[in-house]
Amino acid sequence: MKVSSLQNFILCLVISILLLISCKSQSNLGTNSLPKVENYTYGELDLKVDLLGVGKEINVGKINENGTIEFNWPEIDQSAINESSKFMKVKDVILIGMSSYCRDDEIEENTENCLVVDTEYIYLYKGDRIMGILFPATHEDILKNEPANIYENLALGSSISWVYSKETCVFKANCIKRMEWEGKYNFIREKNYDIQLEKGWNMVQYDIIGKEEWNDEFGLASMEKKGSKKTVNKIPENMNWYIKMF
Repeated sequence: MKVSSLQNFILCLVISILLLISCKSQSNLGTNSLPKVENYTYGELDLKVDLLGVGKEINVGKINENGTIEFNWPEIDQSAINESSKFMKVKDVILIGMSSYCRDDEIEENTENCLVVDTEYIYLYKGDRIMGILFPATHEDILKNEPANIYENLALGSSISWVYSKETCVFKANCIKRMEWEGKYNFIREKNYDIQLEKGWNMVQYDIIGKEEWNDEFGLASMEKKGSKKTVNKIPENMNWYIKMF
């Protein structure tokens, strides 16, 4: 092979590898263009998540000066996970809730004792200084949802978050429970789960589809009536990107 031909071959190989890496790092975006925070004015910021514990935040991408978001979810050293101070909880606690009301006959499939870490928030950093959080949702009011406070106006819509799983695990169920408080509410709550976690990073979409409202001596109250949680391979097209600066 001539030198020039060899050089061309090496150049093509390098370009192909770079394109492959780019496709992999952007494979979960689900859009033809990068997601973007509208009306963004804070300059370039790093995106980090708390996976391994305080002081060991992991860089997962950046926001560019024009507000476009570039994710790059890295491979995680398993030994770092095992030695982490961050407690990995059973998926049922993270993805279903401590007060799970799924009966055995409502569960279609379940991998027992699968350990996951919920990143909870994507933090914005300028150097070593934390500046705020990035929140993907269908509309901004979802940021204000506080399920524990029934007197906050519950907003319907969807949001996504990232979890890290130590292994492949599945939870599929459609769970129904009567919610009742004498003189206040009496309704059937339905939650659907289609969770299929792969080892490593996973996206989970949370949908609040319906709510129950009532009035009492403290004012208007509401609770989730119908919702779902499911894993998704790509960021949904209807997601908007909001930031809350500290």
